[in-house]
Amino acid sequence: MMMTKEHIHRIHRLAHREWTAAARKLDLSFNEFEYLSAVQAEEDRMRIEDAHGQHLQDIVATLGVTKASASTMIAKLEGRGLVTRFQCQVDARAQHIVLTDAGRALMAQGEAVYERVAARLNSTNE
Repeated sequence: MMMTKEHIHRIHRLAHREWTAAARKLDLSFNEFEYLSAVQAEEDRMRIEDAHGQHLQDIVATLGVTKASASTMIAKLEGRGLVTRFQCQVDARAQHIVLTDAGRALMAQGEAVYERVAARLNSTNE
């Protein structure tokens, strides 16, 4: 099925509504979820490549944000106990960023938002 701009707009509206409702319950903004997703995606990618870990620059590249914005958000997420940082063994100037168990639990709840959106979209297409 080819996606039209109307389909994309509908998906965006539906996802936005679901996130607005879920954000209050989860105590997690969409922006925070995006950063946690970038950390998780990078963790998954690093496991596949068997590399030593990730750095802030990886999140910057994934999200297309400034290093200052990423640094601020990572500090906020760390303060909430959703990510943790530790010094890179290869480059002492850099730090690795990983999800905590609490971060993983919120990620799973955030991903459930998209599962609900997909279910609603699939039910209207049947």
